[in-house]
Amino acid sequence: MGLFGKKTSAAPGLIGVDIGTGGMKCVELVPESGKLRLRTYGFSEEKNPALDDAPLLSDPKRAAAVLSAIIKKSGMKTRRANASLQSHEVFHAIITIPQPRTAKEDIKPMIETQVKKVLPQPIDEMILDSTVIDQDLMPKAPKKDHDKKGDEAGEKKKGDAVSASEMVHDRKHVRVLVSGAPKTIVQSYVDTFKIAKIDLASLETEAFALIRSLIGNDKSRIMIVDIGFNRTNISIVHQGVPFLHRSVRAGGSNMTKMISEKMGVSLEEAEQTKRDFAVLENGDEVPEVFAKAMQPILHEITYSLQLYAQQDFHVHQMVEKIVLTGGSATLPQIRPFLSQALDINVYLGNPWARVGVPSGMDAVLAENGARFSVAIGLGMKKK
Repeated sequence: MGLFGKKTSAAPGLIGVDIGTGGMKCVELVPESGKLRLRTYGFSEEKNPALDDAPLLSDPKRAAAVLSAIIKKSGMKTRRANASLQSHEVFHAIITIPQPRTAKEDIKPMIETQVKKVLPQPIDEMILDSTVIDQDLMPKAPKKDHDKKGDEAGEKKKGDAVSASEMVHDRKHVRVLVSGAPKTIVQSYVDTFKIAKIDLASLETEAFALIRSLIGNDKSRIMIVDIGFNRTNISIVHQGVPFLHRSVRAGGSNMTKMISEKMGVSLEEAEQTKRDFAVLENGDEVPEVFAKAMQPILHEITYSLQLYAQQDFHVHQMVEKIVLTGGSATLPQIRPFLSQALDINVYLGNPWARVGVPSGMDAVLAENGARFSVAIGLGMKKK
């Protein structure tokens, strides 16, 4: 799903650009022998010092300078990019509309009527995009050799009126996933890429990028937990559709602050200690500081599972597994901690599994892979 996209001439590859509160990550993927292959990647941990929980691009000029520096230093050749909006910036909802009677019926007015009821701000201040979930309920266009002697079976003639009761009782309802973002936020992305002289081909939600890089064609019920710098984003996906989104202000920085307070060291020293812990083998023992820091995330995961189970948009079944990603997802014992607490299989996602990588880089990419999941998914987008 893209909040906007534009047709451009074919180009050798794309740059996936993930701009968050923890900095910026870029991945350049190019087609090679029918498969996407990593050409190069780069990142910057520069943040917006004035706004602790705001992305770097809240200052487009500064963000553009960082983006240009990454592209130049990493040797990226492509000048087309896909970018993502942060989950907490995006509105998500699943609405239902009456089943269209014909393939030509415009469903946009029906979608807008329903979504206006739940939007956080006026619809004319938002950019919206929608995807029909129940494609099997959408009428198919008639074949070219269709018999022209009469109307399609069950279809009203143009001159006939259709009552409101018929609209309700004769038709099933179709589920539609709607995503949206304020025009002001979208404009900040447009400005950033324009200043950096990079063609912004499309802008989409992080959830769809993560589905592309971590899930692929897996149709089971999966929860993606993206543990970032300041925030943890949670999506529950079934058959490639994100049915639920949650975002909590808790992430790797919380752990750093707790280590700093407990050990009486600076934040810089605490961050290094956290990274040192990440390469140690601690058996099944969960360090107390990490267990404490994980409580807000665990609470949000538990709530999300309960909320999903109660939704009316699907048959009430449980999530089958959890996939972890994000810069803090590789910290020690997070997987066994969550698996034991939730009684669900928990895995660390590998976004590099669906792209080719240069020989000899496996170890480096494995160490840093989780932080590039969104950027890789963006680079994988075909349109």
